[in-house]
Amino acid sequence: MMVTAATAGPAENNFIDSLSLTYGNGQSDTNVYRLGIQHAWDRSWFTNGNWHVTGYWNAEVGHWHSGKGGGHESDLYDLGLTPIFRLEQKSSHSGHLAPYAEAGIGLHMVSPTSIGDRNLASVFQFGNNLGVGFRFGSHGRYDLGYRFQHISNAGLSQPNQGMDIHTVNIRVDL
Repeated sequence: MMVTAATAGPAENNFIDSLSLTYGNGQSDTNVYRLGIQHAWDRSWFTNGNWHVTGYWNAEVGHWHSGKGGGHESDLYDLGLTPIFRLEQKSSHSGHLAPYAEAGIGLHMVSPTSIGDRNLASVFQFGNNLGVGFRFGSHGRYDLGYRFQHISNAGLSQPNQGMDIHTVNIRVDL
């Protein structure tokens, strides 16, 4: 396995490398809205071909709203931090359309602990992410992707109904 330093973008000396906006839909007729900041890792793996593995920290604050009754709250607030590993085409920095696939497992805090007809049972949750998308624009500055996310407490508290969420993500490098 080869490990090298990744090419730094325009914000190489800043802690926040990019900003994101996410909209999604989940179970219990739930709409999810999130704002995020990202910090790219300064490492890249498997760099011999036209693809490489890299990653970033994704911090998000979100608001969930459910139009479904069920005896629970209609609004929930979410704070999450997730390390994301990304397999991407190296040409993402050349201005061409460059596809990627990504995955991560992070920690979330939610309040309240129920929404619509779903009971998450605890403030602390795990968020599993799988996503695909593409980078485009000058130096791969823009990012448009789809992500599937499962939020649950991993059985640490009961009931552990969790939530499956499908999202569209837009990200801009600073």
